[in-house]
Amino acid sequence: MCRIFGFRSAVPSRAHRSLVAAENALATQSIRHPHGWGIGYVKGDDAYVVKSARSAHDCPRFKSACERLTSHTFVVHVRKATVGCIDSLNAHPFRFGRWLFAHNGTIFGFEDRAAHLRDRIDPDLRSHVMGDTDSEHLFFVLLTALRRAGIDRATHDPKDAPVVGQVVRDVLYELDAEARVQQLDRPILNVLLTDGRTFVAHRAGMPMFLSTQKRHCPDADTCPAANKVCLLARRPVDQSVNHLIVASEPIGAENLWEEVPDGTTVVCDERFALTMQGAPRGWVAPVLPEHARSDGLFRAATSAK
Repeated sequence: MCRIFGFRSAVPSRAHRSLVAAENALATQSIRHPHGWGIGYVKGDDAYVVKSARSAHDCPRFKSACERLTSHTFVVHVRKATVGCIDSLNAHPFRFGRWLFAHNGTIFGFEDRAAHLRDRIDPDLRSHVMGDTDSEHLFFVLLTALRRAGIDRATHDPKDAPVVGQVVRDVLYELDAEARVQQLDRPILNVLLTDGRTFVAHRAGMPMFLSTQKRHCPDADTCPAANKVCLLARRPVDQSVNHLIVASEPIGAENLWEEVPDGTTVVCDERFALTMQGAPRGWVAPVLPEHARSDGLFRAATSAK
């Protein structure tokens, strides 16, 4: 499958260390996930994406972008293709308007379910699906659901954050429930979605970790943040933070990492209030079906190394 990395900071920062230089940086992970990369970032109210079909660990453009780009929001992805050809159009993250989206997982049997997913996308949005992945279709399903929930893609409202989180959660749980009712392989649905202010992560079936504090920080002496919450020893549940990293695997020994429980939705609003909503009572996380476990594309996919 793939590896994802999401970053929100109260001050514009570079993600170069996490992406290139740190222990288990995303470039290192891309050796096992070599089918393309993408960096999504936000400047002002606009989202931008740099992509390639090359492996990040062997691509000068990836290293150059990591060194140069500065933002308060990043969504980065290295791909191990399971659905769709190896092409820059199929590299994540996907962008539409101010929204950035990345997916780690698979909607199994997508060839048979693609028409159903397309039916859930508003007609005027379908033409914006440029690639042939399950992930991009899922992105536009979510955008349709957000629109129907009253989330305007052209404006920001601080009250939108819990609504966005609930919409993402509802859609992903609905897709899981549909697969169970139809006795299909349940989808693996780890996702990141942000508009540069609201940031949502959801874990369903693959590893996911978050960090809001550091053991030590090489930038502590020069960081302009007056209240360095990131250097606190512990993070109380549902508090404001100064920065948030969400990743498929722990990156960098200086960060304090905690595992996101399966079935959990993480929401960080534009004031950096962080909330986590756990799985419903009785919910069991999806697992790779046996046919996927024997497929080389999925070997060790569930291991966070």
